[in-house]
Amino acid sequence: MISITQNLETPAFSALVDPECASLLRQNDLTPPPATETKLAWQVAPSRGAVKDRLLKDDTVRLVLIAIEEEADPLLRDLARNIGQIRGRAWLHAVLVTRDRVTPPLLAQLRNFASWSVLALPCSADELSEILLEASAKAADQHRLAMLSTAIRAEAEDLLVRTRNIVGALQNVSTPAALGNLVSIADRLSGGLSSEAGFPHASQQAPAPHVPAQQRSYPATDADLFSPEEAGRNWVRMLIDLCAARQNHFPDGLFCDPAWDMLLDLTYARLTGKRVSVSSLCIASRVPATTALRRIGDLVAEGLAMRVRDENDGRRVFVDLTDDGYARMLAYIEYVRGTFASHPRSSRKA
Repeated sequence: MISITQNLETPAFSALVDPECASLLRQNDLTPPPATETKLAWQVAPSRGAVKDRLLKDDTVRLVLIAIEEEADPLLRDLARNIGQIRGRAWLHAVLVTRDRVTPPLLAQLRNFASWSVLALPCSADELSEILLEASAKAADQHRLAMLSTAIRAEAEDLLVRTRNIVGALQNVSTPAALGNLVSIADRLSGGLSSEAGFPHASQQAPAPHVPAQQRSYPATDADLFSPEEAGRNWVRMLIDLCAARQNHFPDGLFCDPAWDMLLDLTYARLTGKRVSVSSLCIASRVPATTALRRIGDLVAEGLAMRVRDENDGRRVFVDLTDDGYARMLAYIEYVRGTFASHPRSSRKA
């Protein structure tokens, strides 16, 4: 039997049931799946009018179950007409419970919802469970996408600020020297693969035009350009840029290393004293959100990262490196720096 839930330990999201729908389900001896399966608290509205009032004020409702006895059902029509005012419209899933066939006018009203499904009576308990479990899954996906979209918009300004900071950092150093460092690193990371693939190595390309000695700029070392702290941030930033630069030369999707991209982004954020939200980290990984969320779970499971809920906004979750993950990344970056520092330098002839 469906009843209004008052338990404070129930799920954070709910399924709102039209009282006529609850009565119709009881007449057919049907009960929705438990909250442990749907992750939803099942609640019956005190009246049909209260259904709309609740949806206008409460964005935690993911499912609304409506009984339809006639094509021109006033509740469904009213919700469809005022869907733009419903707070959770981006993820609200409507379940239509009816004994009659679904006509085109009814379908036109249902299409106003983010997603919808139809439960035709009579049906078995298993059929009811299947419909409602699928509906709750669809609503959860819609909610996740809506939250991700909102978070992406909220992160846009932060991403722009970070980009400006990077540009500003390059403006504080010798541009030829900075570019020289990047080219040198890219060449060493490639390991000479370009020549093996049939492309000329940098040393085989046409010689650069002669420049008088006093005008030449040579790649500078970290010590020439940065303090030790700045050097660490710079190396992480260059590794991130080098990974991203591959997409400019090769087809999309050929390189898929989201966990590594995330670790680099989290390391840079920690070195710069910033926080990275789940949505921002999904963007940094350059893979679909579902894949990115799984990789975040992998990093957490391995003890390299942890999720931290925003104290000011309970809906927002940050991802931070654990102390062990941060130590491992610093050790790797120090190894890379040491490897390049020990590489023989070209003679500097006038």
